[in-house]
Amino acid sequence: MILIDNEHPCCYNDIYDIAIMKKEANGVKIIIVGAGRLGYFIAGELSNEKHDITVIDRDKKRMVDISNNLDVITMPGNGVSCELLKEADAAHTDLLIAVTNSDETNILACIAARKAGIKRTVARVRNSEYFELAMLLKEEIGLSMLINPEEMTASEISRILRFPAASKVEPFANGKAESVEFRISAGSPLDGLKLSSFHSKMTDKVLVCAVSRNGSVSIPRGDFTLMAGDRLNIIGGYRDINSFLKKNKASGRNVKTVLVCGGGTIAFYLAKQLSNTGIKLKIIEKNERVCAKLKTAFPKTEMVFADGTKPDVLSEEGLADSDAFVAVMGDDEDNAITSLFASSVGVSKVITKIKESGIIKMLSDANLDSVLQPASIATQNIVRFVRSIQNAYDSSVETLYYMFEGKVETLEFRVSDGFEGFDIPIKELRVSKDALIAAIIRNGSCIVPGGDDVIVRGDKVIVTTVKPGVRRLDDVVEVRL
Repeated sequence: MILIDNEHPCCYNDIYDIAIMKKEANGVKIIIVGAGRLGYFIAGELSNEKHDITVIDRDKKRMVDISNNLDVITMPGNGVSCELLKEADAAHTDLLIAVTNSDETNILACIAARKAGIKRTVARVRNSEYFELAMLLKEEIGLSMLINPEEMTASEISRILRFPAASKVEPFANGKAESVEFRISAGSPLDGLKLSSFHSKMTDKVLVCAVSRNGSVSIPRGDFTLMAGDRLNIIGGYRDINSFLKKNKASGRNVKTVLVCGGGTIAFYLAKQLSNTGIKLKIIEKNERVCAKLKTAFPKTEMVFADGTKPDVLSEEGLADSDAFVAVMGDDEDNAITSLFASSVGVSKVITKIKESGIIKMLSDANLDSVLQPASIATQNIVRFVRSIQNAYDSSVETLYYMFEGKVETLEFRVSDGFEGFDIPIKELRVSKDALIAAIIRNGSCIVPGGDDVIVRGDKVIVTTVKPGVRRLDDVVEVRL
């Protein structure tokens, strides 16, 4: 994950402005420059959270499509134009998010936004060289945050490869806690286990936070019985989760060799992240120039100039003997088909990049657990940032991840001094039925809480919920009267 946050949302100078904003409206006023896949995704999520959204793009047809489908204002034009930004009410706008397909345009749009009076800006920057330059010039540019969906996706792939049985792995509290999704296999000790007996049967300190069964997601209570085929979301420290997965026949085999189809930006970042891990990476790419570029950048990575969509090529390059297969080509259909083929020949860990939400839905019954959508991954970070803006003077969201195709949110809160539930046993607090206190981070350690545990000053609290739009710990935890 690559984030830059040099304008902390709790700065004193911003408190008055945000207090007025919250008094006058429930949401944040946001301009989004770029109406491509990522811009559409971000606009949809932020609109659902009742923010005031204006979308700017040169493509008039795209503007009509967004206007017909989302509750947002659309303005055809150039998002780099200071005049157009003024017309979009930049003087009263809290945040500009630039996510066009051009890194240069995104950076220029953020510079123009600052000139127009917008205090906070977010830019999508995919090119690694531009990203390094943006980091050096971040103060001059005035960037609040940089997002790179491809790098973020590569980071998620790297995390999944650490837990081969997991379909999704997300870090909290700088890696002190892990949130992991996995499926209960037939014959697992978890099959038929009632949650009220979970902790007496399982010695590892992990907590079952959410369960997906037949497309329905719930926050389970003690009377819930687990079944083979269920997808679980669990939280705990790295060692406890690793031990738990091994004991419950969900560990998979250690990943030492990975076959990757597609040599684009995600493959570049993945090769960079895995270069010193001991994992052997082989990348198949049908563009000879791209192959040469990757080989120059990563001499230890094996490059194959070939078409990875052909079964014969995959077989010749050792697909069946690979510990993991990763499909990150530009075409969703190619990624889906090659992933299904890899699964059919017995590859134990298959990771698939899919851009379109509709194709992800069609693959829901295809037994492909690790399906990643870059736009969704990037949007999580945008939503977290916006919620922090809303709560600048109160407890705020430090980390946010979507689970089970966005039906569940897991959030890490920095607990404010005004929280009224300090030093009260959790069993005596009123926790919303659609939420669960999943973990407490204290002095660098992860505590999986029981009813007698308490929240103390300085803690960070991780909450799992199916309630949308949670912005504060107080939204789901109250003191009993």
